[in-house]
Amino acid sequence: MSCRQISALLDTFRDGELPADQTLEVEHHVSECESCREHLRFGNALRTSLRRAVQADAQLSPGFESRLTSALRSERERILSAESAPVTLRPATNSTRAAVLPLALAAAASFAFVAWGSHKLGQRTPRLGEDAPLSSTPSHATLIDITPEQVLDELVNYHAAPPAPQITEPTLVPKLEPEVGVPVRLPALMKQYGASWEGGSVVPMKNQRAAIFRYKLSNHPVTVYVYDARRVPLRGVLEPRVVHNQAVSVGERRGYSIAAREQRGVGYAVATDLNDEESAELITTMY
Repeated sequence: MSCRQISALLDTFRDGELPADQTLEVEHHVSECESCREHLRFGNALRTSLRRAVQADAQLSPGFESRLTSALRSERERILSAESAPVTLRPATNSTRAAVLPLALAAAASFAFVAWGSHKLGQRTPRLGEDAPLSSTPSHATLIDITPEQVLDELVNYHAAPPAPQITEPTLVPKLEPEVGVPVRLPALMKQYGASWEGGSVVPMKNQRAAIFRYKLSNHPVTVYVYDARRVPLRGVLEPRVVHNQAVSVGERRGYSIAAREQRGVGYAVATDLNDEESAELITTMY
């Protein structure tokens, strides 16, 4: 592809919506063309800046949160008082059910809205694709359970459109640990396979953060992830295998191969355009 054709595909590439064959062509071109690579980095930075500006303007005020919380507390006390009074049990009629159901749904929606507002006021977690600052501190409150399918989608998104590296010096890798919450070490791909390291970052994954390391192995991009295995589930969507007497899991998502394993509570995963056997081999030998 020419630079003009690549430029027309970059927005879709950032969104992870390109077909697998075009994604590979864009990645290959960007890896060899400095001009297109800078264009991609500039677009990523622009999106991050716009996202932060919009989120800053959309935060709820403390006064609104306080009023809503007070109203919910009063309603809860009223319901508890009503429940403590003697009642005569009677079968519920259709009209009763019709009246109660909207109230229950409204109360549930209000509670979820308050929880969301409190989270936004207390801490704004970067969204998908936003660079996480090295100095920030991760929250350990789980507001939304992340599903294995969502994990796979995010692994592929970061592999297809990697963020600009926060670090490119191996001695700085330990500084990523406070954000990830588990020990983080640089994979041994350079020593064992002669891969070239392009840098590392910390990225958000729903209610968790993961360290990612980008490599180039014989012109194949390889993305390595390190995360808290207790908070980032991958069981159930990948095929279990035993490779070199190690339990690993392997699968495919949107044309990319994903391999993962756990060790002492730390999760490791790789996303590649290699086949499943090669990805499984990589994940067993890099740590």
